[in-house]
Amino acid sequence: MASRWVGHAMSTSLCLLLLVLQPIAATKFVQDGNSALSNGRRSFRATVSAVDLASKVAVAEKDGSLQKGSTNEAVDQEFTTPSKDYSIELSNHFNVQYSGRFTIGDQELPMIYDTGSFEVLVLSTKCTNCVKTLSMYDYKKSHSFRESPSHVVAEHAFVSGDVVTAEGFETLRLGGRDSAVDANDMTFWMVQKHELKFWKTGNAIFSGIVGLSHVKRIPDGFGGDAAEDRSLLEEMHLDAFALCYQRGGLNSPGWLKFGPSISAMSRDRRGFQSVDVSGDSHWATKLSKFKVDLDGIDTSSLCRPSCGALIDSGTSLLTFPRSASHITEALKRKVKSDCSNLDELPTLFFELDGAEVVLPPRAYIFKVTENGSPACRGAFMKVDKESQFGEVFILGMPFLRYYFTVFDRANKQVHIARSTEDCKVAPHPSLLATNATVGLTSADFAEATSADLGSVIFPAWLKAPGDFLRL
Repeated sequence: MASRWVGHAMSTSLCLLLLVLQPIAATKFVQDGNSALSNGRRSFRATVSAVDLASKVAVAEKDGSLQKGSTNEAVDQEFTTPSKDYSIELSNHFNVQYSGRFTIGDQELPMIYDTGSFEVLVLSTKCTNCVKTLSMYDYKKSHSFRESPSHVVAEHAFVSGDVVTAEGFETLRLGGRDSAVDANDMTFWMVQKHELKFWKTGNAIFSGIVGLSHVKRIPDGFGGDAAEDRSLLEEMHLDAFALCYQRGGLNSPGWLKFGPSISAMSRDRRGFQSVDVSGDSHWATKLSKFKVDLDGIDTSSLCRPSCGALIDSGTSLLTFPRSASHITEALKRKVKSDCSNLDELPTLFFELDGAEVVLPPRAYIFKVTENGSPACRGAFMKVDKESQFGEVFILGMPFLRYYFTVFDRANKQVHIARSTEDCKVAPHPSLLATNATVGLTSADFAEATSADLGSVIFPAWLKAPGDFLRL
């Protein structure tokens, strides 16, 4: 997943307006500094599909010569634990979007922290058609900003419109100006023009996206003019970070944390289950089993020998493959629209690389407003993609509302623990599915999660051409 956004209509049963944060394709250009985009750009001769990250991209220099884009090959890595703990509060927008402070130069902006994306992309004063009420990065006010020497411009093809961005280099910082985790002279992308309805209305709560992928280098086709397109976290040398979204009302915040206490969790792992990250480009692991006690439905044939599962902080719902459609449809039929039978709904069980994940009805049932009245709906989407591990599941925000998750770059693992409602590690000793109700409350089996389905976000490759996704 590279940069992610855009409004898109889907699922007539839910009538969603979906906000897509990942472009289906991006084409890069070199632009002369004194010429207009329409006259001065020169194609890199490659259209980059987000579905096939392994494709090579030829980069045209200003003199016309070509160089091959680098792959995500093995490089020497240095991992650093920040000297003190730091927490970024993530504002909650109706339980389907979370944004927090991110500093570009010395300008703090609300951004979506996305484990499924690679780059930093932000609204900027270079934008010719942006609504001025939105928070924007102003490169003219920064003393640390540097233009791209080759004036690199990228044109991203999203589902519902194009976005044109200009490459720049800046000091980027996780959190506010008081954060010590930063990267100097780092590549980022400034929006120059867009056709995205969501931003045009001025109602967006975020100004851009921060990619938190585990990759060392930006995958081919998503880099720019830097000599080495290292990822943001690679440049920051950050060893580990944690994400958790609080349960509760529409405004319950989420948290992005890093520092000594988080790094310690990745080492001693008390109360945690650990899974290996098998994905080349994503925080993805193997899913070996999915089961649910639902009207005698047999799930034994799913994920044999395995499926692929992404842990994605930028996806609002749970996504299931086509082969599980009969399960999600049965769950949708079983829940009463007036939300009166949530205590009769089953718990979902996932086995991730040997670790068992349990999600109660409150995790996957949303309470929404339809025609002025509340109604309960399943928080599911379908994905028609195969990966090197099998069919693809996405564990999005519903997962992070129930599991305190440590993303361990140093060991290329993810450590998960049941969370309390306020995002503490739950103090129970057993996390196994045989003790599914341990650490959960009656509310998890009697209440739905209130949400606004008009602002749901999901990765655009769900609708991209092709049926294969390299995780």
